[in-house]
Amino acid sequence: MTPAHAIKPSSEARAPSVRSSLRRQACRGAWLLLAVSMAVASAGAQSLVDTHASLGLPALDAARLSVADLNGDQRDDLIVRLNGTAPAVPLVFVRDAARGGFRAVGATGLPRLAPRDVLTFADLDNDGHTDAIVARHLDYLQDTFVAPVEAPVRTAWLPGRGDGTFGAAIELTEAPPATTMAIAVGDVNRDGRPDLWLGNGYEKYFSGYEAFANDLLLQYPDGNDRPAFVRWTVPGESSPADPQTDVGGRPTYGAMIAQLDDSPLPQLLELNYGRRWNRLYLLTPPRPLLDLTGRPGVDPAPHRPGGPAIYRREETRRSLHGVDIAAGVGFDGDAIRHGRHPDLSAHRNHVDPRYSRPDELPFRANGNDFDAAVGDIDNDGDFDVFVSTIIHAWAGDSSDRSRFLVNRLRETGHLHFDSPSALSVDRIPEVLTDENRDYNQGDIFAELGDLDLDGRLDLVLCSSDYNDPPPHDERLRIFLQQPDGTFRDRTAALGLDHLGAGQPSWIDVNGDAALDLVVGQTFNRLNAERRREAGVANGTLSSPDDDVARARPVLRVYENRPPPGRHGLVLRLAGDPTRGMSRDAFGAIVRLQADLDGDPATPPVTLHRQLMGPGGHAGKRSASFVHFGLGATPAATDVVITWPDAARTETRFPLLPAGTYEIDLRAGTEPLRLR
Repeated sequence: MTPAHAIKPSSEARAPSVRSSLRRQACRGAWLLLAVSMAVASAGAQSLVDTHASLGLPALDAARLSVADLNGDQRDDLIVRLNGTAPAVPLVFVRDAARGGFRAVGATGLPRLAPRDVLTFADLDNDGHTDAIVARHLDYLQDTFVAPVEAPVRTAWLPGRGDGTFGAAIELTEAPPATTMAIAVGDVNRDGRPDLWLGNGYEKYFSGYEAFANDLLLQYPDGNDRPAFVRWTVPGESSPADPQTDVGGRPTYGAMIAQLDDSPLPQLLELNYGRRWNRLYLLTPPRPLLDLTGRPGVDPAPHRPGGPAIYRREETRRSLHGVDIAAGVGFDGDAIRHGRHPDLSAHRNHVDPRYSRPDELPFRANGNDFDAAVGDIDNDGDFDVFVSTIIHAWAGDSSDRSRFLVNRLRETGHLHFDSPSALSVDRIPEVLTDENRDYNQGDIFAELGDLDLDGRLDLVLCSSDYNDPPPHDERLRIFLQQPDGTFRDRTAALGLDHLGAGQPSWIDVNGDAALDLVVGQTFNRLNAERRREAGVANGTLSSPDDDVARARPVLRVYENRPPPGRHGLVLRLAGDPTRGMSRDAFGAIVRLQADLDGDPATPPVTLHRQLMGPGGHAGKRSASFVHFGLGATPAATDVVITWPDAARTETRFPLLPAGTYEIDLRAGTEPLRLR
């Protein structure tokens, strides 16, 4: 991947008249599209409307963000990282219930972060307060490396105080210094304690393909009130890189923890760059899991040299077994693995010598995945995956594309993925020209959610700022799932014109149980023409003839105005650590039935959702709730929550009307209606 460099304000001469004409036409087209979208919205169609200003947010020049409830009021707050090349302190905005928007928090305690550092949020110590997790991108083998000047200087967590501020950083010494690119959080071994899955990048960028080994940090009880972790060696990750077998390090840009089958433990998803096959680790306990939680009534750990803490530490490490099953279940890529480069590489060699390269070994004839989204797209009771991919034109058809991986567990009885061509969301030009020859399908982030409340999951695809000509340009795209199960690009119809889409997060800003969307923005790779277009769309450029330097990215909060007559259900879940489940309840699975069309003569539909913790690329984190679109029915029936403890405890409700509920197992099983 080409490094991102900020574009300095340009003093370039005005473009030729033909380009100015094209810019004016593009702007007139954008305004016409907006007018049409507004007219459609006024007639009762769905729309997504930017409300960041009315919510009290300034025009934030930011690409990365997180959504989390920092103060425990069951309203989601916003953490924003400003664009730029210099280290900066993230901004925190908590919900202001009295004003109905956000207010800034001063002196948060969060550290100054470099642009490539990773930040995410979870309740690591199960105390009910959301904590911050920081992974430094320590590119220390580079000659130009500059070490962090303030704590933490490596991977650490900061205890949340429950008010949007955080305590002093506590370094996680079990995580070796590395170029960390991703953080996933979940209870990997079902002991009630959140674990960390870290994806690491290149050892020395542009100086070889080797990468730092990825790290799984398992939390264990050491007798104090703070989390303690032990490093579990990921199979094959710590081996030296082998160009013949694909053993050893390659850069991992995305890491996730998800339950994809009926195994007792979730899987580890590894999304790899550097044209390396993805990994999918099946985790099992080689023997029955010992109860190491210290719950009342449980015998203490047997005496061992070093004391109970050392015993629990070593048992935690030994009680987990893992094997990569990606190749066997169709998770690692498509069937094209010849590794041959097209003539395009020779075409580009006169511009960039890096493109003069021999054909590659089969194991490198694969994808460059950044992110993934997990959800049951076909409502068959198992969980599917969408992977977002960077495509390089010089790699030809040997490079994977962004695609759906459909889980066939329920049809076949075993975990297996395929990628039906009918579900393609390709934006690759059918004919290569001098203008689009250097294309990238620059899909960085993806999310799945039911935007139109019809009971079918839809796709949000954020394609960063890779500079491609329309109609294959890089922007925020919304693909709504159709009744036949295919996905249709409805971005324009929803009134969206968001070029250079950054990190996305789900949120419910107005409590109507419909999914709203927060999306960052970046212009790093956009040329002057595209920056002008983006500036007109986001309101920072009043005219296409203005100086391009005045255009700047703006983070948007898109309030979802779904079709009338449809209903949504939001469940905010909180586990009970005394029962062996994490407070965040990441990994909980909810099943419900709903009469989506409101016709009692038709059978109800069964829907499944999984509460995903932070994961994917760059610590991606949405609001911690489970969301369902209920269609025309005002209530869900037969709601079953399977909690993420070792026993897979179930809680059942015969009826839940549409709305937002909190279900906190520490307070019992009765749902508390919030809105």
